[in-house]
Amino acid sequence: MKIPSAAEQRQTYLAQLQPHIDEPILAVGFLASAGYAAGLTKDYAAAGALRTLSPIAGRLFRKQQVSARVDAARNDLVAVTAHRVHLFEFPKRGEAFAVTGPPDVWNRSEIRVTAEAKGKYAQLIHVAFADGETRDYDISNGARDYATFSDDMRDLLLAPVTV
Repeated sequence: MKIPSAAEQRQTYLAQLQPHIDEPILAVGFLASAGYAAGLTKDYAAAGALRTLSPIAGRLFRKQQVSARVDAARNDLVAVTAHRVHLFEFPKRGEAFAVTGPPDVWNRSEIRVTAEAKGKYAQLIHVAFADGETRDYDISNGARDYATFSDDMRDLLLAPVTV
């Protein structure tokens, strides 16, 4: 089975999401729980070190740690429109994406987003809401043509919007 290019996958997601959103989607991308990518990398490194002592223990440790991290994390497929940000929960264990419920929705005029420098595995962003709440998310760095998959989404989130 052919793995779709980033452009093909983007079009698939747009086709799936647009019927659930009342204005044109300008960009799609992914947000993950803050620290998710770095945590997975740390788990794999620790398992690799343990594997030098016991291959079975290393494998079991990695499986347990990664499973716990995946269970605790949330990944969202995000659609950005001129006025809103729509977050659709993405499957955690490699299942195909399908819209299974209403998205979380943020009004773009009520949030301010800042980003830290891109790291090796992810870029941390901070979302500040008008009510004073703040949330942190990772934008994971993909491989090959997926490396910039979420860049348009990030750039729109960083651009201030006024009503």
